[in-house]
Amino acid sequence: MTSNLNPRIDILLATYNGERFIQEQLDSLLAQSYENWKIIIRDDGSSDNTLGIVGEFIKKHGDRIELIDDGDKGLGPSGNFARLLENSTAQYIMFCDQDDVWKEDKIKLTFEKMKEIENNGYKDKPILVHTDLEVVNKELETVADSMFQYQNLNSNFVNLNNLLTQNNVTGCTTMINESLKEKALPISKNAMMHDWWLALVASAFGKIGFVSNSTIKYRQHGGNDTGAKQYSFSYFYQRVKGYNKLFEMVNKNFKQAESFYLTYKSELTAEMLGDIEHYIELKNINKFKRVQVINKYGFLKQGMIRNIGFFIIVFMMNKEKII
Repeated sequence: MTSNLNPRIDILLATYNGERFIQEQLDSLLAQSYENWKIIIRDDGSSDNTLGIVGEFIKKHGDRIELIDDGDKGLGPSGNFARLLENSTAQYIMFCDQDDVWKEDKIKLTFEKMKEIENNGYKDKPILVHTDLEVVNKELETVADSMFQYQNLNSNFVNLNNLLTQNNVTGCTTMINESLKEKALPISKNAMMHDWWLALVASAFGKIGFVSNSTIKYRQHGGNDTGAKQYSFSYFYQRVKGYNKLFEMVNKNFKQAESFYLTYKSELTAEMLGDIEHYIELKNINKFKRVQVINKYGFLKQGMIRNIGFFIIVFMMNKEKII
């Protein structure tokens, strides 16, 4: 294969107190069937032995590993990945969580979808490819073969108005191209997560693709198990009981939308600008009018349970709750 057919792919690995599981993740990267990759690691200030494990890995495979040491700590997951993204020079980039396990064809399958989209007229445009996930417990025992089925998610939920309200892209499954990296940076401080920001940019200016295969074992444990809850009315009830946190999330969501609007105002189409303006203005209009606007412009979440909760929160929120 030539380098054009087998380009180097940067794998961005953000670490923080990950000593329990990171060795298994590193081993799964070594086992990938697609072999032309480089791992870029940045630690966010671990107090455990994460860097010790990484150091031993670098001793054995140092020609394929780069450790970023910029002196900053406490950036959080989104900030950590954003900093890693700034340090990538590859044409294609993937994001890696420290506690998962990649299946051996993950890179291969994701890259094949990337090339398929490029060959369909998007070669020089921002592209994001994401995949399904196998949900597992801390011992890697299967909880659900498909997170999209487990959470009642729709992979076609990729237009901008949908993504303003809910993100269905899981960063640890994602590959982006250099065009998306250049378009998305710098990632706003108001981005709820790096993957959500990247999805918004790809939807507005390029293409989002999906691989139905579950390409990773998505580990749920005490430190991260908010990521793959099974959605049901009991879960909805527990969420609504904590409505103050939901108001906080809505607040952050509006801030993200406002930042996206201001960042790309001169580049978005008139229709996109108008739709985002209507979304941002939800907090300022009559409660009953909010429901009409949500339905008219398709500011909907996925599934009946999520939408019931969303309508309740949007109807209940007062202007003073949204900063």
